Amino acid sequence: MGTSDGGGGGGVGGGGGAGRGADRPPGRVTAYLSSTRNLVGAGAGLVGVALAFTGVLGPLWPLAVVALYVAGALAAPPERVRLAAEAVGRTPQELQQDLEGLARTVGRSRSRLPGDAAEAFERLRGRLADLLELDTDLEADPETAYELERVVRTDLPEAVEAYLNLPWWFDAGRRAGGGGSAAEELRTQLALLEASVGTAAERLLEAHTRRQRDHTTYLRERERSTSSAPEVPPGAAPSAPHPGTPPETPTDDPPLQDP
Repeated sequence: MGTSDGGGGGGVGGGGGAGRGADRPPGRVTAYLSSTRNLVGAGAGLVGVALAFTGVLGPLWPLAVVALYVAGALAAPPERVRLAAEAVGRTPQELQQDLEGLARTVGRSRSRLPGDAAEAFERLRGRLADLLELDTDLEADPETAYELERVVRTDLPEAVEAYLNLPWWFDAGRRAGGGGSAAEELRTQLALLEASVGTAAERLLEAHTRRQRDHTTYLRERERSTSSAPEVPPGAAPSAPHPGTPPETPTDDPPLQDP
């Protein structure tokens, strides 16, 4: 894509899945050797070698072969990025690992994203990571847990994947015709996802705060009931009459009168 939009058509290493247990991505050299760019460039170079043997290219055939290889590599379509995965009921801990894998994969293509879109992705990733830490709250709120899973496993990967896999020349032609750029579409999608995650966060954190308030009320009531009970010293027993004092017994005799 155009330079102002961060370029969406450059080459990229094979995009691995972001799921848990994904294989470690290959090195850059190994990834390039197996890339479409190298295969197309090598094919063009072989054509140059064949032309050199026929004498068409003359004494400068090595330069011609290199030029054909470079031209073929640049003309090759970019490697397709695979990011999205279906939501399959992942736990918050598994979603954290999925999110980390997604961030690593997108990080390898960060230079191809518009600057503000890359910043929005990082903001969204940080907010999702904070919410996934509240695993107990998410277990108590399956609806919010499903929304976050859908963002991590489907919505966010598909938004970035669609931008990275769109050929730059197609986007340039669309903008030349007065259409919206792919970068604008990506910015809009990330803004919508930020709003969706913000709503889920408010719902989840409000429930968390409500439980905190309920616990505070419980502690106050318990302290109030304890302080209102009569205080009895430890080990105290009811008072008993002094030893040797006869117990008082009621009598029906009339009182004595003086003569």
